[in-house]
Amino acid sequence: MADNFWYRGMYVCPDVDILLYALADNVDASKGWGLSSDTFAIKETIDIYEQQTSWFFLGDRDLALSLRRTQLLQRGWKLSAIISHFAASLGLPNVVIPCTDDQVQTHILTSLGQLHLQEFWVKNHGEPAATGVQYRGSEGARPERRVLSALREADRIVICPANPVTSILPILSVDGIRKALMGSDAERVAISPMIGESPISGPAAKLMRAIGSAPDSKSVASLYSGLIDKMLIDPGDESQAGEILSTGAEAVPAPILMNDFEGERRLARSVLGV
Repeated sequence: MADNFWYRGMYVCPDVDILLYALADNVDASKGWGLSSDTFAIKETIDIYEQQTSWFFLGDRDLALSLRRTQLLQRGWKLSAIISHFAASLGLPNVVIPCTDDQVQTHILTSLGQLHLQEFWVKNHGEPAATGVQYRGSEGARPERRVLSALREADRIVICPANPVTSILPILSVDGIRKALMGSDAERVAISPMIGESPISGPAAKLMRAIGSAPDSKSVASLYSGLIDKMLIDPGDESQAGEILSTGAEAVPAPILMNDFEGERRLARSVLGV
C-alpha cells in the first residue's frame, strides 16, 4: 500500500490496481502493468499542454479508475470499501484488502533528497544513491479489520517474492499486522525475492543495502524472522539454508523464477505443497 501516491490531483494505487487487473485477466502482459489494449490519448494531450513528457504513465482506462477512486475518497469512502466496490464491478469473487485505510507512503533517502518511491524508481529510474528508507504515516496507522481476521483464520499465509523493503515491510509497519502474523496458526511460507545476490525484479538489492541488509535470501529471512515457517529459495542458494534455519525458518529449494504461465503454476504448486 505504501506505493500509493497523489499524482496530478489523483490518488493512484499501482499495486492494488495491478492485482485487480490480473485477477480480471485483463493486465497488459507485454508491459506487466496497466490494462491490455489501453490507449494514452489523455496523457499525450496533457503532455502537449505542459510542454513536457509525463514521467508516470497511466492509460486512459487506468486513469479513469484513479479518477473514480479520488471522487469516492472525496465523498468520504474508505479505501478498502472503494477497492471492494471496484472488485465487484469487475465481477471478481476474490477479496483484495489493503492492510490499512490510512495513507502510508514509502520515501527513499537519496543523494537528491527524500523521494517518494515512485519518484525514486519511475521518475529517476532507481539511479540516485539510496541511504535509508522511511514509511511515512505508518505511526498511528490502523490495520483494516478484515486483514486481522484473515490472518487469524487462514490455513496458509504466503509472502510473495515482492521487494521486501518497499512491499512487505511497509505492511508490517502497520500496528498489529506483525503481531497477528506472528500469532497465526497458519502455515506461513515466504518466497525469496532474491537469486544469489540479485533481485528477481526491481531495486530490491539497492534498497536492502540502504537499510543495512545484504541482498540475499538469508537476509530476507532475517527480516521475516518469527513471521515465517518456511522459505522457498533458488536451488543455487542451498548453501544459505543453515543461516536461514537460524532465523527460525526452513529453507526449501525450488524453482522460484517465473518466466511464463507454467512457471507461475509450478511455483504455486510448490507453495501449496510445502
